[in-house]
Amino acid sequence: MRGKMRAGLSLLLCLVLCLGAAGAAGSRDLTNQEGQAMRLERLGLFLGVGEDENGFTDFDLDRAPSREEAVTMLVRALGKGTEAAEMGKTHPFTDVPAWADGYVSYAYDQGLTKGTSDTTFGAGDTATGAMYVTFMLRALNYVDGEDFTWDDPWALAEDCGIVPERVDRETFLRADAVDVTAAALFAKLKGTDATLAQKLIEEGAVSQAAYDQAFQTYEVAVAGIAGNDFYREEERWESDYGTVVLGLVSGLPSGNGYTFQLVTKPAAAVGEGLIIDLPLPNKVAPEEPALSADGQTFTYSVYLEETVTVSSKTDLEGVTYQAGTYTYMVDLRSGKVTRDIRLTEVTTEAEQAAYDAAIAQRIQGVTVLERLESDYCTVLYTSAASDSRGEFRSLTLVYKPGSPRTAGETLGLELPMASDTTQAVPEGMAFRDDGDVFSYTCTVDGSAESWEAGTYRFTVHLHDGGVEMEFVS
Repeated sequence: MRGKMRAGLSLLLCLVLCLGAAGAAGSRDLTNQEGQAMRLERLGLFLGVGEDENGFTDFDLDRAPSREEAVTMLVRALGKGTEAAEMGKTHPFTDVPAWADGYVSYAYDQGLTKGTSDTTFGAGDTATGAMYVTFMLRALNYVDGEDFTWDDPWALAEDCGIVPERVDRETFLRADAVDVTAAALFAKLKGTDATLAQKLIEEGAVSQAAYDQAFQTYEVAVAGIAGNDFYREEERWESDYGTVVLGLVSGLPSGNGYTFQLVTKPAAAVGEGLIIDLPLPNKVAPEEPALSADGQTFTYSVYLEETVTVSSKTDLEGVTYQAGTYTYMVDLRSGKVTRDIRLTEVTTEAEQAAYDAAIAQRIQGVTVLERLESDYCTVLYTSAASDSRGEFRSLTLVYKPGSPRTAGETLGLELPMASDTTQAVPEGMAFRDDGDVFSYTCTVDGSAESWEAGTYRFTVHLHDGGVEMEFVS
């Protein structure tokens, strides 16, 4: 009994420690690393995994990198991302995904990485902190087995200055890889006084101007904006965390338009000198700009009379903004932007006519037993006389103008046979509060060959017309 109790207490202690560690990792503030990631991105040394709804890069910093991601980040940090992406497969490994072949091939050919065996790289495995630091030490021309050992690179890494104090060595995230990479730019190459950044500049992988701009002060950033001959400042708002500047650019082939930018100050969590372009999809002056009393939040609105498409860093077709009012909220401390959208309901005569015609067709010559309305559609429950079956009932959905689907489009909903001769009566018909889902139930007695006795719930997702059926009882 005591043995079982000791085992239970040990398990409980293990769970507490594990959950505590997970909570600590999940509660990390990665805002400063977000700023460092922005700087590395502008140098072409670190990329994200996509864009958010406002066009900002999603760096996905709060998860651990895989081995192939770590190698990719290393190769990009060396300024060889373009060259590697164009390489064919030269490595001997069979488990590397196609998108990473060039990066792994480059790193393998340069002696920057090895596999877990002669034929496996370990793709998909989590990259540890020691692994990534080893990669970066090799980039600084250090040799494992001679200058350090691959399983304990920390002492040399500390001497080189590439491990900032906040790096989590045990729960190593993409955020930590950003910190190590940024620090390595200022580290000296083995046996020289030249830094990794100087090497990248000399090789043409990074321009001096881009490097200076990535790590500039607030004052230099503000002066750089004002120094554009085609730019005129219209208004600015000052906070302890940054300056929001509204400017007008004119005289360019692309035409005139407004720019809206946040320049971060030293008190900002992302660090100073970052110029963050705020969303302004129609390039006209924002409406109702306002700085909060505590200086931490800046809000403004943009009204679009019609749908517009703007360019995107990751989508060749651009990003489409529907007509409506977009209210943006900017956290000046972190540079994060969120938005609230109120779309304008635009109903053309043709859309309304298509909807009206569909309704007229569905109610002609039938008895409407019940009619339900939502913003997206009309649901008609009807009955019609039939020579062969006596009565035929139907449940039909008709989409309205402004709905996710074409106005006037119809969707026939299933009414199972309650018996051999009669259809089940839909019960509990209702739209969900947000109007996006319609549901109902039908009960059958099992006499119809194709239906087992019981009650069935039907759930209709109005956005795509998908229907789910669940046997309730």
